[in-house]
Formats: sequence, C-alpha cells, structure tokens
Amino acid sequence: MHTHTIFSLHAYSTVLENIRAAQAKNLKFLAITDHYYQDGTEINQKNEVLRLRYLEKAMNCHFDGIFVFSGAEFNIGQKILYWNRLKDLTWRPIGLHSWIIDRKSLTISKLFQFFEESVEKHNAFVHIERELDKIDGGRHGANLDDEVKNFLASMVKLAKEKNIWLEVNEASLTRNGEGDRARLKYWLNLAKDNGNKIYLGTDAHFSECIGDFEDTLCLLNEIDYPKNLILNCNLDQLENLKKI
Repeated sequence: MHTHTIFSLHAYSTVLENIRAAQAKNLKFLAITDHYYQDGTEINQKNEVLRLRYLEKAMNCHFDGIFVFSGAEFNIGQKILYWNRLKDLTWRPIGLHSWIIDRKSLTISKLFQFFEESVEKHNAFVHIERELDKIDGGRHGANLDDEVKNFLASMVKLAKEKNIWLEVNEASLTRNGEGDRARLKYWLNLAKDNGNKIYLGTDAHFSECIGDFEDTLCLLNEIDYPKNLILNCNLDQLENLKKI
C-alpha cells in the first residue's frame, strides 16, 4: 500500500517493474504512491494530475490476478493544486516530509493541526512516527518524550474518530533508526487498545523490496495486533476500497 516508482524521482523502478515484482510475490493488490509534486510548468502539473487519475484504469485492463490502486503520497503543509481533479483517487495517504516544509517554524502542535485539517481530503496517515526529530528545533531527537507521546496518542485518537488508516511503515523499522522503531511501537500499542484500522507499507523505492514485511510482521506478531484491523490481510476491505 506504499510504493514508489521513477516518477518520485528518488526511486529506481518503473510502474511495470513494481507490478511484476508484486506478481512474483503473489500479491493481489498493489498501491502506487508516488509523491505528488505540484511544482513546475503548467504542462508538467497537468501531466502529473492525469498520470495519477488514469493509472488505475490504464494498468488494470492489462493484468490478471492483481489490482493496482492509483494513489499519491501527499505532503503535510503542501498546497495541493487541482484537488478537484485528484479527490477521487482511491488511495490518498498524507504525511510529514521535512524537506518540503519550513522546518524552522514547525512545532509538534502545528504538525498535529496540519493532520487534523487533512482528514477531509485524505484516507490514510503515513509514517506518523517519522522525522519528529527534525521539528521543534530538533529538541526531541530520537527520544520518546512526553510531547511526542501526546502527539502520537492524539494522532491515534484522531484517526479512529475520522476513519483514517494508519500506516505501519517497514522503512521506519529497517532504515530510520531506533527512535522511529520506539515511536512506532508506542503508537501501535495504543492503536491496538483503541481498535484502530491500520495498513502495511514497505515504502519501497526499488521493486525488489515490494512485499518485504519481515520486520513489520515481527512487530505485529509481538504486539498481537488483531488481523481483522489490518487492511492488507482482509480481502473484503481491499475489494471495498477498490470500489470507492
């Protein structure tokens, strides 16, 4: 439910390579979630919107046994151009990407406000534990301090109230350090107690990483997260998402 292609500019595989990799691992669904970049000329912006709008239709008439969700990974604090043409995307995750926002003025309370304002447009929150060390003047570091705990608890509560999917991001466990792991584990335990619906994303930037949830599955098994609340494990929920 979270993969990138060369359209994200910092990934290495094509859409076709991603689909083939997913098929090789017997996946039934794949979400393409390249970053939505609004910068550039008018024609570039038009092409970006059309690519996202028609990806699902263009891909799914050619492949049996796998369904490709059209989506985009949107950015907190980003002005989204042409939202009227993007609002019907099946999969609309949003998260913090510190390189696209003014970090100097971003506080943890302002970050929560941004997420709160996004719930009418987006149906998933991406890696809520990520990059918290880069805001508030860097004072949180990799720590799980009281402010970080309160933020994560508020995000879990908000997601449940607004019917938003929360992402368990494999890259947070494998590439982003112990701080992200500790924060992810903390909010995941809260989410279990709260009955939140979650989904798994590899955040794959290379096709061979698609479907590799080794660390994520270890953590979910350790916490004993209810399988009925995990999107990836429920065919009926994925089929319903396909119909939206």
